Formats: sequence, C-alpha cells, structure tokens
Amino acid sequence: MMQPNLRLDSFSPALSERFRKATPQKRRLAAVVACELASAAAHLSGQEVALALEALRHGRAAPPVLQQRLEHLATQLDDEYLRLDQEEDESKKPESLTLFSKARAIWAVVFALFHDPEQLHEAIYEAIAAMSDPEELVRAIENELE
Repeated sequence: MMQPNLRLDSFSPALSERFRKATPQKRRLAAVVACELASAAAHLSGQEVALALEALRHGRAAPPVLQQRLEHLATQLDDEYLRLDQEEDESKKPESLTLFSKARAIWAVVFALFHDPEQLHEAIYEAIAAMSDPEELVRAIENELE
C-alpha cells in the first residue's frame, strides 16, 4: 500500500521514511527536540512559548487558550513577514527572514502540542523550515527517530 506524501518528503525523503518507520513515542520525542532547537535558534521568548515548550517536554496537555494565542502570534508574524517580503527593499530581507523563522518555530510548537499525534511530521517540517542551516537539527531528529 502506498503511503501518503508528507511535506517532510519535499525536504528529505530519507528523513520522512525514518519518521514513518519510527514508533509513536520516538516520533513525539523527535518533534519535541525539533521544537526546542527551532525555538532556540529563532530566539523565541515569552510566556506562551515557555508554557508550550514545558508542556511538550513533559507530555502534558496545554489549555486551548494557549493554542489560540500561539496561532494568533504565528499568524501575525507570517503576515508581517509576507508584507516585508513583498517590499522590494533589500535592507528589509534580514528582518523578513527573522520573522519567517519565528513564525515557523511557533507553528512547529503548535503542531506538536495541539494537533493529532499522527501529524507530528508537520511540527518537524516547520522546525526545519525555521532554520537557516538545519543540518544540526536534522541530525538531532534522526537520533530521536532511531
């Protein structure tokens, strides 16, 4: 039976295959590591992010209001990133990329914490997208999936 494509396939078919073969527990641990590393690399801060990462680390549920706040923040960052990206001012590119990375890292946390555990690959994909150089992150994910 053919397995459905994951967005992760577009980044690394080998990593995607490892994800598919991993146990649910290993998938969760890989997503937690991905979220932590992406959040640190994107210099995320704030109470909402801290609470979400703490819940992820300990496998606890988080209140729906936290999901709403994080999704709102990620959407705001995406909107600002897109606005800056559409400007033809090259001096705004670094700020645009910073906003993009922050939004991707927050979306990674949202996918890992609030969505179906079968969708943890989305958290990993977003975490990878948050990184300018995801090599170290990919190695950490691969270690968790083994």
